[in-house]
This record gives sequence, structure tokens and C-alpha cells, in this order.
Amino acid sequence: MPLASTKDTFSDRLPTETIALRLFGVVFVLLLALPILAAPPEQVRYSVAVADIPGKRFRVTVTAAGVTDAKVAFALPAWSPGWYVITNADQNISGVTATDGANKPLAVSHPERRTWEVETGGAKQVSLTYDLLAVDRDPDAVGQGSLDPRKFGFFAPYLDETNGFVPGPASLMYVVGGTAAPCRVTYRVPAGWAIASANDPVEGDPTTFTAPNYDVLADHPGELGKFERTERTIGGVPVSVILVGAEGKETGRFVNACWKIAEAGLRVFGKAPFPRYLFHVRFQDRSATMEGLEHLNGTVVSLPRATLDPPDLSALSLIAHEYVHAWNVKRIRPAALGPFDYSKEVRVRDLWWLEGVTDYYAPRLLVEAGLVNAEYWRAYISEIMTGVQANPARKTVTLETASLKAWEGRSEGFGGLSYYEKGLLVGLLLDAEMRKRTENRVGLDDLVRALLEGTEKSGKGYADGEIERQATALTGTDFKSFFDRTIRSTEELDYDGILAGSGLQPEKTTIGLPEIGIETRTLTLTEEGIKVRDVTAGGPAAKAGLRPDDVITHVDGKPIADVTGSVLGTREPGDSLPVTVRRQNRTIRMSITLGRSETVVYRLTPTKNPTPVAAAIYRSMTGTR
Repeated sequence: MPLASTKDTFSDRLPTETIALRLFGVVFVLLLALPILAAPPEQVRYSVAVADIPGKRFRVTVTAAGVTDAKVAFALPAWSPGWYVITNADQNISGVTATDGANKPLAVSHPERRTWEVETGGAKQVSLTYDLLAVDRDPDAVGQGSLDPRKFGFFAPYLDETNGFVPGPASLMYVVGGTAAPCRVTYRVPAGWAIASANDPVEGDPTTFTAPNYDVLADHPGELGKFERTERTIGGVPVSVILVGAEGKETGRFVNACWKIAEAGLRVFGKAPFPRYLFHVRFQDRSATMEGLEHLNGTVVSLPRATLDPPDLSALSLIAHEYVHAWNVKRIRPAALGPFDYSKEVRVRDLWWLEGVTDYYAPRLLVEAGLVNAEYWRAYISEIMTGVQANPARKTVTLETASLKAWEGRSEGFGGLSYYEKGLLVGLLLDAEMRKRTENRVGLDDLVRALLEGTEKSGKGYADGEIERQATALTGTDFKSFFDRTIRSTEELDYDGILAGSGLQPEKTTIGLPEIGIETRTLTLTEEGIKVRDVTAGGPAAKAGLRPDDVITHVDGKPIADVTGSVLGTREPGDSLPVTVRRQNRTIRMSITLGRSETVVYRLTPTKNPTPVAAAIYRSMTGTR
């Protein structure tokens, strides 16, 4: 007999009063199990003071005004939006105290590692004060190495004699249940220090900024100290370029390139969705890598000083990538990415779109800006195509899986597949396919604009499947099979079939490339250089004497910080690569004789004698129209 029938028969034999009492008991137990929903505060105010420069310490006060509950909980986010990694930033917090509006001490408890609870005692205003160490002590948060935290300033707070940096998620606690309340922050800095933030400035008070809620406030970091700031109005919107660590360098060409990129983005996407935009660029002497993090009204980018003058194209591509995020990610986003749940992992299916399609636009903006030509655009995409096709993970991991499991892949992908790289190629093919089906009437630009319009109208992120639905609606054709193949399966991408008729054709050549015998994905940047984790047994590096845990400090006699681009880019198999390494307390010089690996190289070339439609599609995709 089915269970439901048994239950119904048994209930029929019970008196009505008994059933009612049992139901009341169940409801009562459920109510006890539910969390007590706190009423949100009327406003949340923050004070961030530079308290101890030698000790690298900020003093932060969070004030919740207009509270009505017996307890108010404050919490630090477990992750920073844009970086899908659980951090240990709470380790930098100490000396937590609480007071009411009359500065009377209140009891504070610490029930969970990232949460502090205050007994209000009936107070309508509660302030939580804490010390914030301006060095992230979590090795996972700085790439498994002992790094200058300034390089990773977009994740961790930083403070020295001339500069401070305050990233919201790692610095500012939120009121649990009160992230929708309006916020304001005041920075208290030494005399002579400037303050920059993309939050709304308070007229007449250069130290204070406001935001409609915690998500917006925390998203925009505070840049404090001595830096170069240049401003210009572009498309009716104020745009600033803030350069930290650029002293002694010529900056005019770099700043001018940023203006051109800003103008190009407005031409491609049609309008500025932001009230202002800030390019925060932080240059490092001891850095061989380029990193960036997007924000609602700006970006923070960390670059080697060697990329500043003359401006390095890879650095400008990164800046263009982060700028595109002002449209795609910060506004065009899945519903789960805002309002944010800061307490746990948040998984979405479309990181391939959010990051890969954004990167597809990076070289396009450089072309539109007049900084490069279509040849650079083709080379940029060809290099990604070569890497993806050489990666065996493309046959075992779908793009959707790589997006969903970004947390396991440390915000880069999963199982060896990068949603940045394959996502870029799907963006290329989606653009070509939309334009081919409509004879260049509709392309990816139109899809981006439609998604932006939808999020602006609704005020929230889009639902799963919206990208596919919009592509179908814009073209009047079904895109299910396209998305089934490109993001939901491990089938090979159909470059030849889709790019035919777009003015582009892929060519394949098998060549011998230099092989060093080091697993590059596991390299770690440290204060001394690049730490090697995995050395291929019997490979060129191993034969030269390189070992795991060696730190490469110099290549070709140059410090790692001065090396830009690929060290193998101009070399051939059989060439010697001089390197200097630190092994414990020893300095060792060695020469690695490069091996040879057979690789299929992809190269996008313009179609000879294209049709008028194909020629138009090519110009639209490359930005050369």
C-alpha cells in the first residue's frame, strides 16, 4: 500500500483535537528552527583610519544606525566578487569592541569565525570597531607564495609610508541582514594624502563617499596616499586614471591609451552605464605578472613597471578586458551575482560568458581605439585557439562545468579547462554565427546591449538560459544546438564551418616549439622570483639541474621583475636559456638547453576575395569598420 494511503488512513482515526495539537507542535518546532530575521538598520556608516603605518594597521568602525533588534551581527565576506576563492581575510581582524550611541560599551561575542554579534541593550545605534592588519596572511589569498601584498592589493588591504589601499570585501564588515541599507564611508588619512574612490562623493567633503547599499560600497576600493591622478570627461562621464608607483616614469602615452580605450568602449556598446569611471593602475618593481579586478565604476590593475613606458600591449589588453567588465559582469550578470551572498560559494553557469566573452572584446577595443590593427586582433585570438586545441581538457570538461566548478579551479576554470580561453572562442563563434544568420544585421554587440537593457529594466541579474534566449530572439533563429555543442558538450568547436562566410579562415600548421620541461600552471610568484613546483622528469630543466622548490630569480641575466612576455617567444629548440635560481641559501646559475615539442598552431587569416557580406562581417568583428 502506498505510504500516502497509510498516512491518510491513520490520520482519519485520530480525534480532530489531537491532529490540531500535533500540527501546532510541528509548526512550533519549525518556527524555532528558523533564524530570527533582523530588521535592517536605517543606515550603515564606516570610518577607516590610518592608525599605525609601521604596524600596517587600519582602525575601522562600522556604525549601524536605527536598529531595533536585541542583537546585531556583523560579518566579513568569505570571498571577493570577481574572484571565486574562499579567503581567510578575517585573520587580519583583531581588537574588536562595540559601543552604543552614547559611547557606552556593549557586549560582543564571536560565534563564527567571520561573524561578531553585539548585544544592543535596547540601543538604537551600535558601533563595532576593530583593527585591520594591512597584510593578508592567508597564503591561499596571495597565490600560495610570500608576496608583496601591494601586488595583490585588489584582494588585500595595503599600507606603507606613502600609500594605502582598502578593498571592501577584505576590510569592511557588513551588517547581517542589512546589506540593502544605504552606506557611507569616511577615510581618515595623514596630512598630504589624497583619497580616490568610485563611490559617490559627498560635496564639500573629499574624505567621505556614499553608496546605496553595501554591495556597491564594498565593491569600490579606497585608494589612499600619494599618486598621480589625471581626469577627463568622455561621453559626458568623468573618467580618471590613477597611477600608483609610476614615479620617475613617463606616463603620458599610457594615460592617453586609457582615454582611447574608454572612448572605444562607448562606441562599441553605445553608452556609459556608469556615472564615473576610475582606472586604478598600480605598478610594481618586483612583479612579473599582470592582474586585474573589475568594479562597478572602475578597475584595479597591477602591472610590472616595465610595462608603463612604452605602454605594453598585453597590459593595455588587460585594461581593456577589465573596462569591458563595467558592462559585462558588473551589470550584465546572472541573478546569483548581485545582491551577493558573501557567506558561501556562489556558483553560476555563465562564467564562460562573463570572462571569456569579455576577453573576446579586449583586442577589439584596442583596434577600435586605434592602438593596434586587425593583425593584432587575429594574432590574439589565434594564440588562444592554439592553446585550447592543444589542451586535452577540452575533450573531458564542458565549458558549463568549468564555469560551475570555478571554486575548485581557483577562479580560472576546472579540470585544466579555462573558461576564459574557451569562452573567448565561443564568443568569437557566436558573434560570427549571429552575423552570418542575419547578413551582419545583428551581432554580439547587439546581444550585449539587449542583456544590458534587460538588467537595467529589471534591476537584477538575468535568469539561466537568458543568453541563449536573447540570441534566438535577436536573430529569429534557434540557437539551442549551438549552445548544446559549444558550452554543454565536449565536442570540438566548429571553426571551419562557423567562420566560413565571416571573412576569416583558420589555418593549421604543425611546428616544433621550444620545450623547457616546467609545468607553468603551478609556478608561483614570490618576493625573490618565480618558484618552481613541478619539473618534468628527464626534461630539459631537470637535465640542467632545476629542482622543485627552486626559485628562478633571473633569466638571461635580467631580474624576473624586468622580464615581460614569454621567455621562449623568440627561441628555437636547442637554444640555451641562462637562468639563475635560489635554492635555500644558495645561488645557482645554470643553462637550460631547450627541447622540442610538436604543436599544431592555429592562425586566423582574412579570406581571399570575400563576398561583400563576409567583408562587412570581418570589419564588424575586428573593429576595423
